[in-house]
Amino acid sequence: MNSFIGDVPLCYTNSVAMVLKSYGYHFQPEYIEALMVMCNGASFVDKNTKHPLVFFDNGLPDLSISNSLTMLGFNYEEFYLTDIDENSIELSKKKLEQFLRRGSVIVGPLDMGHLNYNPNSINQSGVDHFVSVTNLENDYIYLHDPAGYPYMKMRFEEFVKAWRAEDVDYKRGSFSMWGNLYRTKTPTAKEIFHCVSIVMKTRYEQGDTKVIEYYANAIKTNGLNQQQQKIHHYFSFRLASARNLYMSEFLKEFDLPRAEIKEKLAISFGQAHLDSMKKEYTNLANTLMDIAKLDELFRTLCIQ
Repeated sequence: MNSFIGDVPLCYTNSVAMVLKSYGYHFQPEYIEALMVMCNGASFVDKNTKHPLVFFDNGLPDLSISNSLTMLGFNYEEFYLTDIDENSIELSKKKLEQFLRRGSVIVGPLDMGHLNYNPNSINQSGVDHFVSVTNLENDYIYLHDPAGYPYMKMRFEEFVKAWRAEDVDYKRGSFSMWGNLYRTKTPTAKEIFHCVSIVMKTRYEQGDTKVIEYYANAIKTNGLNQQQQKIHHYFSFRLASARNLYMSEFLKEFDLPRAEIKEKLAISFGQAHLDSMKKEYTNLANTLMDIAKLDELFRTLCIQ
C-alpha cells in the first residue's frame, strides 16, 4: 500500500488534531479521519433526476467529531443552540471564553462565505467549514484555519456571521463547538477498531442505498452540469479517494479483506477524478458502477 500525504479538505479532522495537540495529545489527522467514518456509501444532497448532487459519505462531520473524541477516550463538552434569540450571541461568547480557559476549541460548522480573510470566501457562501479557535480577546477572535490560514484574526461580530451557519443545511444548531477536553481512559487499538466497526454498521443500516448506481446512470445519460463539475474537480472525488485510503490503512491491522476493498475504492475514486476532468462521462459512469460494486461488497462485510 502506498501512503499519501498532501492537501485534502479535511477541515473538521485537522481542527480536531490541532485542538488535541493543544491539550498535549498527538494524533495524526489520517488516523483521526478513519475514526470519523466518513468514507462509506453515498448520500443525496439533491435527488434531481437529470443532475443529482451526491456526497460520497453516509455520516455528518459534527456527529463524527463527537464520535471520534469518545472513541479516543475523551470526555468533552459540546455546545450549540437550536433556538436563536437576542441572548444567543452573548451566551455563546461566554461559553467559548470558558472553553478557552482549558485550551483551544473545535468550532464549526461555519459558513465559509463569511470568513473574509480567505480571498475565495465570496465564492463559498453556504460551504461548511471547521477551525481551531485559540483565543478571544478585546472583541477579536483568533484561530487556525486548516484551509491554509494560521493565526487568523477577526472581529468577533464578523465571525458570528460565519458561526451562525444559517445556510449550512446539516447543522444541529448554530454556534457549535467542542471544548473542556479531558482524557479519562486510553482505549486499546482493538477497542477503537471495534467502535469504528459499530459506527460503520450502523451508518450503512440507516443510510441510503443504491445512491452511487443512481448517480452513475444519471451521468451516463446526462453528463455533468457546471455545479457537478465544480464539486468533482475541486472536492469530492479526491476527498473520497483520501478518505478510503486512510480507512484502508486503519483497517489493515485487524481486517485485511475490508482494508483491501478500501484501497481499491481509493484507486477507483482517483480514476473518477481523472474521468471527470477529461469529461469522459461514459467512463466516469462505468467507474462509478465499479465503485458501487466495491462499496456494496464492503457494506455486506460491515453489516453481516
